[in-house]
Amino acid sequence: MSLDKQAAAFTKSVQAQANFSGPRRVAAPTTSTTPAAASTPTTAPKRKRIVDRTKPVAPPIVYSQPTDTSLGTQHMMTQVHHAIQHLKQREVPQTPEQIASYLSIQMTPTLLQVLKQNERLTWNPAQGTLEYKPIHNIRSAQALLAHLQQQTTAQGLSVKELKDGWAGAVETIADLEESGDILVTRTKKDNQPRMVWINDKTLDIIVEDEFKAIWHKIVIPPPGDLPGELEKAGLKPTSVDPATIKKEVKGGAQKGRKRAQNRRVKVSNVHMNHILKDSKDLKR
Repeated sequence: MSLDKQAAAFTKSVQAQANFSGPRRVAAPTTSTTPAAASTPTTAPKRKRIVDRTKPVAPPIVYSQPTDTSLGTQHMMTQVHHAIQHLKQREVPQTPEQIASYLSIQMTPTLLQVLKQNERLTWNPAQGTLEYKPIHNIRSAQALLAHLQQQTTAQGLSVKELKDGWAGAVETIADLEESGDILVTRTKKDNQPRMVWINDKTLDIIVEDEFKAIWHKIVIPPPGDLPGELEKAGLKPTSVDPATIKKEVKGGAQKGRKRAQNRRVKVSNVHMNHILKDSKDLKR
């Protein structure tokens, strides 16, 4: 038997053992065993969602409602500010309807409650009105004089505080100052009233003309000669240090320093005289 015949016989036997001569079969997909999965092999299988029950679940967001940005509160406080300024300028009580009409706003129950509780406003439940409460309840010349007369100290009253809630404070102060009812201090820059006091006219003293003439006859020396004139009169000027004033020495010019006299010193170490004497000799 030749070599070619042996190779052909070997190939035939191998094909017979592997059954290569039968029809070719296609293997089914291993991703799913159901018929539906086999018919649609391109569709990915759905995974089951696992929810962790230990974590708190956030409430769902409702997008139909706007987020609270506190704009409503800011708008209300702006309305309160304008209402207070309006009552401060009017200086008379106003009803909530009058305030709302002037500011062109709607007086809601919440806004009215905030105005009632404001410390700068006074609510009158009998009349149903709101009024601005100034620092001092003074809005007339009579009220100002009465307040100054009741003061127990000489501290005075600030004009800045009087102007709070009283638009005519400056004009009234000028009239009372001209009539002599009050005393006023003013600023140097623009001559505006700063502090006011009551002018107690019972302390006014009538000075006779004769005494005024004597007073004006007294000649006051220049400021540079005033300390010397006071010294001549035996007085000590308050603007000069008394230690710097030279006093005249009786009996002539001031003597020089006396020479210091030698004082005798009692020797207590007599028993060491020989030692001290030897040490002095050595130094020499």
